[in-house]
Amino acid sequence: MAFRSIAAMKCKVSGIGSKMSRPLTLYMDETGNRHPDKKSDASRQGRDWFGFGGILVKGEDNDEVRALRQSFAEKWKLGDNPAHITDMLSEHKKFAWLGRVSQSQRDEFWDDWRKVLCRAPVMGLGCVVDRPGYVARGYLKKHADAWRLCRSAFDITVERAVKIARLEGRKLHVVFEQDAAINESITNYFKNLKENGLEFDASNSAKYEPLTQADFAETLGRIQHKPKAHPVLQLADSYIYAMSRHAYDKKFALYRHLRDAKRIADFALENEHLPHMGVKYYCFD
Repeated sequence: MAFRSIAAMKCKVSGIGSKMSRPLTLYMDETGNRHPDKKSDASRQGRDWFGFGGILVKGEDNDEVRALRQSFAEKWKLGDNPAHITDMLSEHKKFAWLGRVSQSQRDEFWDDWRKVLCRAPVMGLGCVVDRPGYVARGYLKKHADAWRLCRSAFDITVERAVKIARLEGRKLHVVFEQDAAINESITNYFKNLKENGLEFDASNSAKYEPLTQADFAETLGRIQHKPKAHPVLQLADSYIYAMSRHAYDKKFALYRHLRDAKRIADFALENEHLPHMGVKYYCFD
């Protein structure tokens, strides 16, 4: 089972980044609209989210994760086309062919992708924000345009990933899907955590046992952005989508498969860690 050792450990840290321990990498992707003031399109009515997150992968498991995705791509002759979940679900762009094959072939395709996601030794982690809830709570007026949803979701997700990394005495690296419009912003969010720590309201966040600036500086390693075709980011894309959609669609099958395989932090960690290390659903009633 993925992250078996984390589930059994207590919150005691020693030897961060020791030579005996390979790093942990958080692969991150976005889903939904990061701008809190942008009107939602009609197709997203009733499930208007912004999610930022993906999967945690131990350094020693990276090759296995890549191999699972590569085997899937070879079987289905994807070539360089990334397995992007929204294109797959909508049978759009390079996955339009899914709408033309038999139902049995379509079922086989989805069964194979679920197996990739559920067999990979990873842990799903992220922050999902209900955009209407964010505005209703007055955060848009409080933070204006200087604080986009991606900063809140990034800081929350990375802090929880840092806590998990510290349980195992590992450094944490971050890899996110590149987008010229936000590459610099995301990189600066990361640098700010290392240099200044969290900037959330201290009284509101106390119950989540926030880390100190020193904790971030000790544990965080490097950040990189990679293209959509990056094999591990393709898994991260499906994970953050499933975690986000689950907030609005409790019967979404992909999430249920990940849940049953204990590939989501909420089911892979001990209960004592869930309030401050599980998936964060933000601004929901």
